[in-house]
Amino acid sequence: MIPDDTYWREQIHKVMPDLEIENYELHQEGLVNDVLVVNDHWVIRFTHTEWGKNLMAVEDQLMRFIAPLVSLSVPSSDRCSDGVMVYKLLQGRTFLREIWIDADEKTQQAMADQLGRFLNELHHIPTGNLNWEIPLTLAPVTLETWLDIHERFVKKVQPLILPYQVDWAEDLFMSAINTPNFFDFNPVLIHGDLVPYHILYSEENECLNGVIDFAIAGLGDPATDLGSLITSYGETLVSKIEKEYPDLTNLLPRARFYAQANELQWVLLGVESGEKYWFTAHLGGARDIRTV
Repeated sequence: MIPDDTYWREQIHKVMPDLEIENYELHQEGLVNDVLVVNDHWVIRFTHTEWGKNLMAVEDQLMRFIAPLVSLSVPSSDRCSDGVMVYKLLQGRTFLREIWIDADEKTQQAMADQLGRFLNELHHIPTGNLNWEIPLTLAPVTLETWLDIHERFVKKVQPLILPYQVDWAEDLFMSAINTPNFFDFNPVLIHGDLVPYHILYSEENECLNGVIDFAIAGLGDPATDLGSLITSYGETLVSKIEKEYPDLTNLLPRARFYAQANELQWVLLGVESGEKYWFTAHLGGARDIRTV
């Protein structure tokens, strides 16, 4: 049964009993949580599995740690317990590629500088002397992981696609897998899911205003975050962050691989799970990937 208005109002009042509900919006873009924006001021996230609850608790700790160390705003929870997180709404709309394309050159560069600065800050946060353990990211970043994904892809997806697509996918996987040390990296703190609906844009100020949803953040390959940006915005944007992100050139080969291979991984997950949303997750991507 699909929850109705009464159900969601009851859920809100379980969390915030004294809150007068003027309005709310339900957002279900993510794959783990139900998200309610209440009175255009509060965000309440619900997760209903033990796995999701554990993720949420770790995310809360990570956001509290990251927030004072980066230049873009990050949510800071007022409450996080038993699969419920509450925080004040960060203002801004989804940073669509169309917003980037329609901006003038000066504004484009300013937004690219914001992204580059944020990633450089995030990827260089010292993590070695903490009294708690930062988890490994859930994003696939090791040779062993990609060998497993490739094996499953060959068995379960290749029979469903056209011959030229098989050739393209096989070339993509083999060019990375057969390159010595291709997946070698120094683990750093990464976001892990830097997609448009996790980046907030301020129409009033024509700039970026925040980054949300650190559910799969953790220690991993910094090229993962760059690959997410290539998938969503293309190298036309990513090439402009280098002034604020000096490591860009060295990380681009892996970032280009992730930008393409993650799409194949999502198709694989759709085939294996039977959930249709995995097949549509990358519709509207930039397809702006260079070869050199």
